[in-house]
Amino acid sequence: MRRLGGIMIGYWFAALRRVAVLVAVVAVAMCAFIAGVTIWDDPGTWVEALRDGVLIGLAWGVGIGVVGATSSTWGAARAASRHGLRLAAEAVTLPCTAEFRVPLSSGVTAYQLTDSVRYALSEIQVPLIDEVTEFTHGKLTLVYRHSLNGPVKLHISIVTERDTATVTMDARPTAAWRRMDDGASWSVLTASEPHVRKAVRQEAGDTTAA
Repeated sequence: MRRLGGIMIGYWFAALRRVAVLVAVVAVAMCAFIAGVTIWDDPGTWVEALRDGVLIGLAWGVGIGVVGATSSTWGAARAASRHGLRLAAEAVTLPCTAEFRVPLSSGVTAYQLTDSVRYALSEIQVPLIDEVTEFTHGKLTLVYRHSLNGPVKLHISIVTERDTATVTMDARPTAAWRRMDDGASWSVLTASEPHVRKAVRQEAGDTTAA
């Protein structure tokens, strides 16, 4: 329990740093607004107006930051739990990426590997694929919505060389403007990665694959 609390606190601080710019903008805007209104009413009180503006602006900024970070932390914890994961501070980072390489047997193509990954991910229930938007030679893009606060796009790229296959995974919200997604992308990537690794190793002919 203590470890879980420490992890959630770590995520909370990471989320707060993530929204720090927004918090600063809100604080400055509120400070300017309050000070401007007060000075407009009584130009002789500009010192008090600036003081009050700064205090109120800071209060608004801190309040928004704390509420936002707390809400994101609980949302991320729920998303991780639904996927059988334990929340980590890096879940706040977007996009979420992973890369690995496996030995490749002669004659195995990127299309074969991609097809094996698609099949492996379609067989699991968590996370559950909602849509396949791309499936080509070495390229696979999936969209997840089930049990998430917002849809997540998982893109998998597989490049084959003479005796090595390089797999790159990238998970991010489908809405490009989002800076945070309450751990949804991290949950999708982290829950999917073991299945992708296993499928690629088995298709590539890696005898150590479980």
